[in-house]
Amino acid sequence: MNPFSLGFSAAAVKCADMHRSISLQQEEEILTTLKYSPYVVQCIGADVSIDNGNIPTYNLFLEYASDGSLHDLIINSKMRRIQMPEVEVGFYAYQLLKGIQHVHEKGWVHCDIKPANILIFDNAERGGMHNVKVAIEGLYLMQSLTSGFHGRAYDIWSLGCTVEEMMTGCHVWIYRNTKDLQWKIMNEDPVIPSNVSKIARDFLYKCLIKDPLRRWTTQQLLQHPFIQQALLCTWMPETHGITARVNPLDAHFQY
Repeated sequence: MNPFSLGFSAAAVKCADMHRSISLQQEEEILTTLKYSPYVVQCIGADVSIDNGNIPTYNLFLEYASDGSLHDLIINSKMRRIQMPEVEVGFYAYQLLKGIQHVHEKGWVHCDIKPANILIFDNAERGGMHNVKVAIEGLYLMQSLTSGFHGRAYDIWSLGCTVEEMMTGCHVWIYRNTKDLQWKIMNEDPVIPSNVSKIARDFLYKCLIKDPLRRWTTQQLLQHPFIQQALLCTWMPETHGITARVNPLDAHFQY
């Protein structure tokens, strides 16, 4: 299989000895169900190669992101002491919501939404803003049938943490280790930043509601004024004719 024959200029490759490649093969099967989503990093294909020692190697070809990850973008903004504009954050949040929505619609829960797992693709047409796509690690995905609504709500919680990190450049919680983080998540309410707009604070609140049954879904969040305002400012072809009827300044907030 030649990924370049499919119109890709470059591909990322994951490799494993054939007898240790079960997880990669499972990842390919999962990514096949997520094919054609413009907001999920795509699997280009897979093949088996033979090295000089006649050892078969399983190769999984993935869409290559030359511009790194959202984590890199956040660190770069922090180093330059520049706060990411809310319109830009909303533009990225919209794409993440669409990617997560597609994952959920296909019966999966991502389970590891974080800036390092959001890949950046250049988009010169939007004034320096990027296209972003959710990267999928097969070992993290779970079937919704086993994790249910709570699993999907967990992805929304993680999305909220990611959006807040874009806004502030900092993690929602300051923690020493994983155990400390787990304790804080269970026992402390996340701090919603005060130096962002009322619309942005309300969006974060809807993502970080403690009770997963009350936490907003992807569909609800896509209609939130914070997202709609960003779409009005950036204009995306698939939302043309929809966002123009929405006035985010008419909204009433709970936060």
